[in-house]
Amino acid sequence: MLIQPRRRWLLPVMLGGLIVALLSTSLWLWHRSTPANDDAPVTVAKLAAQDFFTLNYLHPDADLDRVLSRAADPFKAQYSAQRDAVKQGLVDKKLTLTAKVPENGTALEYRSGDNAQVLVAVDATTATGDGHSETNRYRVRVRLACEANGWLVTDLTQVG
Repeated sequence: MLIQPRRRWLLPVMLGGLIVALLSTSLWLWHRSTPANDDAPVTVAKLAAQDFFTLNYLHPDADLDRVLSRAADPFKAQYSAQRDAVKQGLVDKKLTLTAKVPENGTALEYRSGDNAQVLVAVDATTATGDGHSETNRYRVRVRLACEANGWLVTDLTQVG
């Protein structure tokens, strides 16, 4: 039996269409299952670390409130419990702390769903009322959770 020339191209075209459809579907499903590659947790971790190491005895309440505005429990409860002691230490010693995260000073360590963990390097300068100044580099691990109002810090721990 001879295959008619017209039908000879039909099978390869149908198989090609099926392969394209399967690849497209696979790509679409893979893309949907991959979390968004946004930098929101890294950005929030960087700002939270800067806020944590930026305090001024002239306006301690505003600085402490800024730290708490990016916080969720259990970090929020722990920081709130230490608030008065931190404020008193700032005012008594007339301390001014300023922080800067160097370029490339952040690294996303872990992210899964609504949880993330970011390493942040912070250069913190502490100035006392008598004019003495000292700069130190800290490395902190910031754990975050994505809640209704965005990414919030659940833990901030010095790691180096």
